[in-house]
Amino acid sequence: MPAYTTRNVVKTYLGIPSGTSSEDDPIDAAIDAAEAEIDAHTGRTFVVPGAATAKVYRPVNDRVVLVDDIAQTTSLVIKTDTADDGSYDTTLTITSDFILDGNAAPYRVVRRVDGSSFPRPLSDRPTVQVTAFFGYGMSIPKAIVQASTVLGARLYQRRSSPLGFQAGLEGDAVRISRIDPDVRALLSGYRLPAVA
Repeated sequence: MPAYTTRNVVKTYLGIPSGTSSEDDPIDAAIDAAEAEIDAHTGRTFVVPGAATAKVYRPVNDRVVLVDDIAQTTSLVIKTDTADDGSYDTTLTITSDFILDGNAAPYRVVRRVDGSSFPRPLSDRPTVQVTAFFGYGMSIPKAIVQASTVLGARLYQRRSSPLGFQAGLEGDAVRISRIDPDVRALLSGYRLPAVA
């Protein structure tokens, strides 16, 4: 899994010398878990796409297709299945046939603007194929890097408090909060709205 942060960044954050390799495996596991938690919390991935890939979708109505995050318009190809046979035979042109809603990536809505409709057969087969660089963007946002670093360090340190408690300033046990408020704040602008 491509990392949102790195082992060396987390080591520096924790004050562990970079030459200390005995903690590498637990730190790597904490980073992987932190990134999975970030993806689950936000409902999207921040892995930078290395190539354009194809995915198929069903239109939500005659004019709109909701898609996964599209990171850029370079290499974007949209085709439709007009014969309802699983072959995407008609290629659409950006600006004249369709637009992507929004002023900047990530784009999540393809809107038909040429007066035609997306095919919506009774078979309910996916009729739109989108080939794109799927992902939030072509670089990882700094807030995601910071959230991954903080959460990775926190998860690494949880081995010292496996029951969810740590020593407080006065020697009392203090319960560790379920979600770090700083991580929650860093992720708040990246979370997809829940669908009812």
